[in-house]
This record gives sequence, structure tokens and C-alpha cells, in this order.
Amino acid sequence: MELMLRAGKYRIPVEITQEKNRLYFKFGYNKAMLKEIKSMQGAKWHGYDKPNPRKLWSISDSPRNRFQLEYLSGKDPYKNYDKSLVDFTPTRKLYKHQIVMVKHILTYKRVILACEMGTGKTLAVIEAVEQLGIPQEDFWYVGPKSGVKAVSLEFSKWDARTTPGRMLTYEGLTKLLKFWDDDFPEPKFVFFDESSKIKTPSAQRSQAALHLANAMDGYIVLGTGTPAPKSPVDWWHQCEVTCPGFIKEGSLASFKARLCIVEMRESIGRGSYPHLVTWLDDENKCTICGKTEEEDMHIGHDYTKSINEVANLYKRMSGLVLVQFKKDCLDLPEKQYKVIQISPDIETLRAAKLIVKMSRNTVTALTLLRELSDGFQYALVEDGTKMCPLCYGLGIVNIPNENTKCPNCKGSCSVKNYKKIAKELGSKKLEVFEQLLDEHEEVGRFIAWGGFKATIDVLIKSAMKKGWCTLRVDGRGYQAMSHTGEKLDSDELLVAMDKSHKRYQELYERYGKICFIGHPKAGGMALTLTASPTEFFYSNVFDGEARVQAEARFHRAGMDTNRGATI
Repeated sequence: MELMLRAGKYRIPVEITQEKNRLYFKFGYNKAMLKEIKSMQGAKWHGYDKPNPRKLWSISDSPRNRFQLEYLSGKDPYKNYDKSLVDFTPTRKLYKHQIVMVKHILTYKRVILACEMGTGKTLAVIEAVEQLGIPQEDFWYVGPKSGVKAVSLEFSKWDARTTPGRMLTYEGLTKLLKFWDDDFPEPKFVFFDESSKIKTPSAQRSQAALHLANAMDGYIVLGTGTPAPKSPVDWWHQCEVTCPGFIKEGSLASFKARLCIVEMRESIGRGSYPHLVTWLDDENKCTICGKTEEEDMHIGHDYTKSINEVANLYKRMSGLVLVQFKKDCLDLPEKQYKVIQISPDIETLRAAKLIVKMSRNTVTALTLLRELSDGFQYALVEDGTKMCPLCYGLGIVNIPNENTKCPNCKGSCSVKNYKKIAKELGSKKLEVFEQLLDEHEEVGRFIAWGGFKATIDVLIKSAMKKGWCTLRVDGRGYQAMSHTGEKLDSDELLVAMDKSHKRYQELYERYGKICFIGHPKAGGMALTLTASPTEFFYSNVFDGEARVQAEARFHRAGMDTNRGATI
């Protein structure tokens, strides 16, 4: 077929043919048209094909490319996001900003709720699903492991009339799609919670999310608690999952090239690597080197004023992405930060100096010092034997023309097995933790975060000695225990940490004092822990997102505004 496609200010005739899963383009040389084709997904020049080269360009026949072709042909695929928001009558009490979220879902069908943590995205999704009358089997929830558990409690908390037919982690979605049956019906509504998990296009979970989205003709909602991500390029794949083709650039590389200046630099070893010079976030920067006009460093070129592409990105995503900040939506007290400094004793200082002296590199030293600070040290101890991994228990290995005794197990077929244990050393920080527990006796709720599994074990033991029920959330999952060591229902203890839940008072009286102790990467997302006015970071993790997410667990609607939020 022949279409008149936009090429800069003009339209030119382009002949398009389809072969298998690709679209081939034939047109007279036009620089603007060539630029458009190159920006699309899977663009390829066939002039060097062997054995039959063809002077043609082709692109992948994908939803995102067809979206862009529709735009270039003069139609308006963006018109759906220009519509006025529909009105509806809420079935439950909602905040004004939550009503706006629901309206965006009902109006635009595929949206990203880039609303700060604690603004109530889950309740907005529940309301939208009920307004649409989506059956349970057609409603899917996909999120992190902690989110699956927490959101299932949210549905009971808000008396949802429709609950997800499938509650999947991102890893679970990946496995499901690997064994997908074509006869199995796709969902009509999918909520991708904590969508920052699918920002990397090459990750399997990101590809699985995109595959599901491309197969659907229903509602797709992405929820993220970071309206201003660390890098603007984090938006690209999230936009692709929501509405393929909405962002013009067909690859992350071309998207990044538009937003920043990158130069190739020589690495210490062989080859080179792309180095980010600057983001194009100021129109006074030079579009070639990134320097301002006042900086006299424009070597080999004249100063050329740039476009603020980062600011324009948010305009480009208008309609698709709804941005809301907690400070604009909720009247909550500001978080208060308190730093407790402790002087280590002489023995700890001696141990620290020895660690620094004996460690082979900085990373090892830092890890061991963090363990020491938390009051333990990991150590490897013998734990029986295991099959030799080199000879697979045969005792011999093959080399050219002969067999020889395995050099790893020396023919014994097995080698020593080692396991990692934590040796408790004690820490002055533990005294601070116990003191804070005493200060929160009246409240009966407390939150503590630790950077290692062994740290959490130490805190659990200490809290139980002080007579607190404990709820542990780390890489080993959820575990709830009474102060006597009796196993408890982790779901009920999670509800008892949520002051806004209808069962809070009942469970408060049943369990008494509860201390939530978790690792920020495992328990820092999706949970609601508003019953505690304090969070204590016994130790940190080197993950900015995990820290920010963990801080937001108790600073949200439903918290005790009189007690405030202290970290």
C-alpha cells in the first residue's frame, strides 16, 4: 500500500509492503523521512543483505510502530488522551486526588499513576474495577512479593466487591507467560504495582509485562510511588508497556540520545564506554557539548542553544502519566529525622582496625565493618561433605587422550561443604533499640529496619526478650511470633500494624505490643504500617529506592497526625 507520510514540514509518498513480521519501506531519498524510519523499533537497512541486497528499509511489525505510522499518516492516535475526564459516582469515600486517579483510568484506559507512596493508588484501582464491572477472572494484579501479600489485605480492608483472579509477582508472571496456552483468555484489566520494577527493557520481567500488554485490548494501569525517578530514561519502558508507541523513540538508546549528551571514553582496560556528559535539562546548555554560553570551552564548534528535553518529556507524557505528590494531596505532618550517635568501645575499635588491615579490598572491609557495627560477624564453618562440582562425583576428569584423578577432590568424589553462620558479638546499638522499645510501650507498635538477615535475627531475639510480638519480613518471607516463641498469623499482625484497617482495634487488643522488623528491599514496598509513629534504621542498605520506600510505609493517610512520623 502507498501512504503519504509526514517528513518534517512535508508529506511524501511511501510504499509499504508486509513480509512476515516486518514492514518494508520504499521511497525517494528524503533526510527527514529517513530520520523517522531510523527512530522506529527494529529499523534495518537491507542494502548489505547477502545474497540478495535490497535498497529498502524495514521495521518490526509491532503495535508501537503501527501507532507511530498512524501518526505519520495524518491520523491522531493521541486523541484518546485529549478527551475530557469522564464523571462517575464513587461507591465509597475517596479523597479528591483519588477521584482524579479513577477518572484517568476510566477515561484513558491505559495510564501510569505516578503518584507518591501513600496517596492511595490501590483504592483508586479497586474503585475503577468496580465501576467498570470487571469480572474476577479478568482482573489481574502483578507486583513485588511484598505487594502481593499487602494488596490482598487492602482488598479485604476496603470491602472490594471484585478481587483479582490472579495475584502474581513479576517473577510469577514471567513463568506464566513461558508456558502460556494460546487458548487461555487474556485479562481485561491488569494492575502493574510498583512499576519501577519493569523499567529495564532487557529484564525478563519487563519483557513479560510488555508481552502481556501487547496481547491485551483492555485496561492497563501502572502504579509507581516515584513520580520523579532518578533517571528520566526510566520512563521509556513503563510507557511502552502502558501504550506502545506513545513515546516516539523505538529504543531506549534513541530515547536517551534525545534527552542527554553522551560521549565515548576510553576504559582502563580495552575498548570504550558511553559516558553521560549532561542531561539536556536547561535550554541555556549547548546542544553539542552541554556547556553554557558563559563557559568559554566550546572547542571546535559554536555555541548552539539546546531544547530542555527533560522538561518537554513530562509534556510529551501528558495524559498517559498522572503525577501526584503527597504534599499536594494529603495534610500530613512532615517527617522528622533524629540521628543517634554512639561511641564504640575499645574492643570494637580494635576489631575494626584489624578488619581494615586484613581485608583484601574496600568492599570486603566495608561489608565486614557493617556486620561488626550490627553486632555480629558472618563465618564459614564445615558442614559435612558434598559431591565434587568438578568431576560430578566420578573422581576422575577427562583430559585429551586420557583420564586423570580429579585435582579438586583428589579422587575421593566429594569435597567439604561449608555453611555461613552468624557469630553474635554484641553492639551498643542494641541498647538503643531496647531503649526505643521501652519508650513505645504505651503505643504498642514499633518499626525497625536492618541491612542483613543476621541483623534482623538479632533484633527479633532482643524484641522477644522485651515481651514484644514480632513480625519479620526479609528474604525468608513473613514470620510472626509471640514473645514466647509461638507462631502467629502474619496476615493478622500486618493488619494490626495498619491503623486505618477496620479490624485494627480488635487485633490491637488481641496481640498487644507488635514490633515490625524487616529488610528495606523485602518489606519496604506496598506495606501499610501506620500504627507506629516511629521507624528505626538499625542499619542501612545501599539502595536509594529501598530506603525511600521503607520511609513511606508509615507516613501516609491513616497515620496518627498528633504523634507525627519520626525516623
